[in-house]
Amino acid sequence: MFVWTPVLAGEIVIRSGEQMDFARSYMIKGQYDRAVGEFERFIHFFPDDPEVEEARYLIGVCHLKQGHYKAAKEAFAGVMQADPKGPLAGKALLMIGESYYEQGLAGEGEIYFRQVIAEYPHLKDAALYRLGWGKLAQNNWLEASEAFQKVEQGSPFYDRAQGLALESLKGRDLPYKDPASAGVLAALLPGLGHAYLSRYKSAAVAFLLNGLFAWAAVESFHEDHDVLGGILTFLEIGWYSGNIYSAVNGAHKYNRKVQDDFRDSLKKDLNLHLFSSGRQGIGVALTFRF
Repeated sequence: MFVWTPVLAGEIVIRSGEQMDFARSYMIKGQYDRAVGEFERFIHFFPDDPEVEEARYLIGVCHLKQGHYKAAKEAFAGVMQADPKGPLAGKALLMIGESYYEQGLAGEGEIYFRQVIAEYPHLKDAALYRLGWGKLAQNNWLEASEAFQKVEQGSPFYDRAQGLALESLKGRDLPYKDPASAGVLAALLPGLGHAYLSRYKSAAVAFLLNGLFAWAAVESFHEDHDVLGGILTFLEIGWYSGNIYSAVNGAHKYNRKVQDDFRDSLKKDLNLHLFSSGRQGIGVALTFRF
């Protein structure tokens, strides 16, 4: 759809400001596909308008909102390439990092956040804050704390960052379970490794199954049923090995859950996005959910 302004009978005119506002209206309503179409229409009809780069930038934001990470990164990269020294270059770089972060690729996002810190001082605190969360996502508790500590006083992130700098260090003392210990215990007595993980039902099942197969194999050999005894022994070896593997794997899962629960307890959800403020330019919008 276009924003049309009738001028003469049979003649219509697209006005750049109205078209841009029309595209923004879809974005505000969360209709991101339609917003992208209208921003692209604006760029097509007004390639020399000063708001073209903003339109390209907002196309990237719309893609990011939909989880279209590759398209978002391509849009933000285009903004940077078009005007590396422009007012949107740093914000586009920040959003490339955010695209990786939201995609679950915190390590890749870190590269861009560090570049923002080095090259765009006015966005440094936002990048440091997100870098801290990226380090938390990688279980790098000390590095996360250091990133949060570097957020400067006077920043809207400062108070929260200082609290997180202290809380992050608690990640080093989480109540982990040792996978090696779980495996050794399971090898000593089937089910004992699961009991170590407080998985008592699984422990009981592992103990009973292994006990029954071992008893059945011994009885088979005792009754001279060697073939049956061999089959049962083979099956018992599988159950016994599986009991060890399950205990070790369970310890890893336990530790991941402990880490995930710890991060969730910090109420990490910082939404970093950039919004259009019309003729006044672009700003950074930060929304915390506690």
